[in-house]
Amino acid sequence: MGLREYKQKRHFERTPEPAGKEERPGGNSFVIQKHHASHLHYDFRLEMDGVLKSWAVPKGPSLDPSVKRLAMQVEDHPVAYGAFEGVIPKGEYGGGTVMLWDQGTWEPVGNGPEDYRQGRLKFILHGKKLRGRWMLVRTGMSKDRQGGKRSWLLFKERDDEARPNAKSDIVEEMPLSVRTGRNLEGIAADSDWTWNSTASVRVNASRAPKHLKGAGHNGHGKTATSAAMVRDYDARKQLFAGVRLTSPEKVLYPEQGITKLELAEYYQSIADWILPHIVDRPLSIVRCPEGRGKDCFFQKHPPPGTPDSLRRVPITEKNKTEDYLVVDDVKGLISLAQVGTLEIHIWGSRADKVELPDRLIFDLDPAENVPWSQTVASARQVREFLQELGLESFVKTTGGKGLHLVVPIARRQDWDEAKGFCKRVADAIVAADPDRYTANMSKAARPGKIFLDYLRNGRGATAVAAYSTRSRSGAPVSVPLSWKELSEDIHSDHYTIRSLPARLAGLKRDPWEGIAAVRQGLAGPARQLAKLLPG
Repeated sequence: MGLREYKQKRHFERTPEPAGKEERPGGNSFVIQKHHASHLHYDFRLEMDGVLKSWAVPKGPSLDPSVKRLAMQVEDHPVAYGAFEGVIPKGEYGGGTVMLWDQGTWEPVGNGPEDYRQGRLKFILHGKKLRGRWMLVRTGMSKDRQGGKRSWLLFKERDDEARPNAKSDIVEEMPLSVRTGRNLEGIAADSDWTWNSTASVRVNASRAPKHLKGAGHNGHGKTATSAAMVRDYDARKQLFAGVRLTSPEKVLYPEQGITKLELAEYYQSIADWILPHIVDRPLSIVRCPEGRGKDCFFQKHPPPGTPDSLRRVPITEKNKTEDYLVVDDVKGLISLAQVGTLEIHIWGSRADKVELPDRLIFDLDPAENVPWSQTVASARQVREFLQELGLESFVKTTGGKGLHLVVPIARRQDWDEAKGFCKRVADAIVAADPDRYTANMSKAARPGKIFLDYLRNGRGATAVAAYSTRSRSGAPVSVPLSWKELSEDIHSDHYTIRSLPARLAGLKRDPWEGIAAVRQGLAGPARQLAKLLPG
């Protein structure tokens, strides 16, 4: 089709969309843009013959191979359109909010251009959300005014990335922008400027913080402000993804030169991964307003001046009621960076039923002289013991020196019941191997042993959240692993603020895939445990 129809429909003096041009053939980018125009739909685009071949998919893609989604072919778009996120003004063609929902590369299975012309295009996606084998098949349902058939079906082929009979859709599970971590409302709210990497971005370099001017990695651990950071940061207003950052140049990790702005960029880039594990949970935070290694403090209750983007939830403590912080979205997450939060610690329950935990934590905390290989082996032993009780567990590094085993449970037991069960589990493991484990938190009882900390399962106790940073040298992060990944090669502080995004971009599946759907009761495991304990 070329770009004639695309350009005829648009007034580029009124819309921030790129005019673009046809590129040389051979590119293989793909993008999916969530587009709220007259109705919500997903624009699916594959680079081919120098343009983006485009389809409007009303319901969006599905990972279930049995679900075939209608895809109406629309005009070709310029390749530059694949970087567009913003708001098309009302009254213009396609007026509404556009989000970069997914992007990456694609490869044909066969002869791509010829298969496309024949109406049966098989391909493999390498995106941040969609991966594996897919297919577009043209149908005879409708034609455009020139007689060309426009109706296609988009569906997933059966492979390791497919999710047959999935209870929820990926468009519901991962609704945020892969570029900025915002939702449609956030993009619309920031519509006074456009997040378009190919257009001129309204950042006044002369007024930007010093580290933004010509910033680059100097090879000595100093901050290299990324293109994404500059693009997403309005230096004049000191706004990052809709959140005002005071002193964005403040260095929070002096050894690496990581600033508040880079911390905000980190949380924006991994928002889809961390939010499912912290949203709607009461938080306690470790704040280091002047940076790691200076005056840091553990904070449970929000002081005056806490950003409004952080929700408050009242919780009764002994004879009084105090507010706790709750994160609801990306703005809340970035607001934690704004107040100098270097660690996010979560309750094992949600704010709507705070007295009923839904996650148990077994914290394996090795003594200094315990080799990492022993900690890894011990995590597998604890997992096997939990399996014998009928419980599935998920593992993550702590970003310190140990490992956490997370056990999702149904919300039926109160805190005392949950903590009591975890204590009995710890006691049984210690009894079986007292030379390796201890459940005694006394330092004197721990040389050469792994402290099996069950105390994090009491009311008000917290554990560092998955994907949270730590206030430690090296800027490490607490990272979920699959059980297959757990090894001597990945130490607890292996991943950092700067290395984790690359790991996540290369993953084929979530290491904790399915954790949200696991609802385990404790009655059966408690009976099984009672058989193993004396008395």
